[in-house]
This record gives sequence, C-alpha cells and structure tokens, in this order.
Amino acid sequence: MKKVFVILFLLIGLCAQGVVLKGGVHYTVESAREEAFSRVKYKISMDEHKKYLKDPGFSLDKNGKPKIRKFGREVTFFSDGEYCVYYPASGYVYFYNTNGNLLSLLNQSERSNSVLIQKYDTTGNLIKVFFDITSEHSYVYNPDKTYEGQWIGENFYDVNGKITDTRTKWE
Repeated sequence: MKKVFVILFLLIGLCAQGVVLKGGVHYTVESAREEAFSRVKYKISMDEHKKYLKDPGFSLDKNGKPKIRKFGREVTFFSDGEYCVYYPASGYVYFYNTNGNLLSLLNQSERSNSVLIQKYDTTGNLIKVFFDITSEHSYVYNPDKTYEGQWIGENFYDVNGKITDTRTKWE
C-alpha cells in the first residue's frame, strides 16, 4: 500500500509541474518595413533644435584636434568619424560630423513600443527609419521604403550582408 501511495504521489507531483513557454515576434525585412512605415512622420519642426546645430560639447584642444565632452552625455562614435549624442531628458539623439556640426537627429521619445525610430536631416525632413527588434538589432529603411541594411550589435550590415559601418558607445 505504501508503494502505491508513493507512486501515486510522484505521478501527481509530476503532472502538477508546469512548463513555461517562451515566445516572441519574428520579423522579416518586409514585415518590419510594413510595421515601421505605418506610423512615420515625414517632416518635423526644427525650432527647438536650433541650439544643437553646433555640438555644445565640441571643442578644439591647443593643437587643433577635436575634443568631445563625454561627461553627462551618452556619446557613440562611428567608424567614419561621425558621432552622436543622446540627451535622455529631451529624448533626442543628435548626429554630428567630425567638426561638431549637426548632420541629423532622431527622436527616441516618440518610440512606440520601443521599436520605431525616425531620423531627420537639419531641415526636419525624414532621412531614415529604424525598426528596432531588440536593443541590439534594427532594420534600417530610406524614406522611399527601400531597405538599407541592419544594425546588429556594433556592426551595420548592408543589403548584401557586408559590414559597412561600426559604432562604439561611451557613457
């Protein structure tokens, strides 16, 4: 009788164990494009961004070499010499050339479900759409909805799967 009770207890215990299923959303280049362009703004006002036309943290040292202040700002450097600065309070990321002049900006504060990021030029016109799958993986599209490539980690892969740019983040 004890053996039957122990076996019955073990069987009930095994049946009561739950299995946690993990799932997620899977995107392709096409499904990401469709989702990204369903909420795009093609033009924004640049009035509030005039003070960032020149990077406030950019200066030249005594030898004339560029010096970029990193303290209190999130700065990411790209392999082509450009860099971007993220200001968490405003939600904007500003992209600068090697002379500290504004090239473009993107608004992270309007991220919907943390996946859609829109990049604008200095006149407020849309130049890129990023569709984030994770914090390390983004599909990149041009305003005409053509696929440009994707960021995976620190590398940018073009449409042919070749690395064409890299980035390094400093906080």
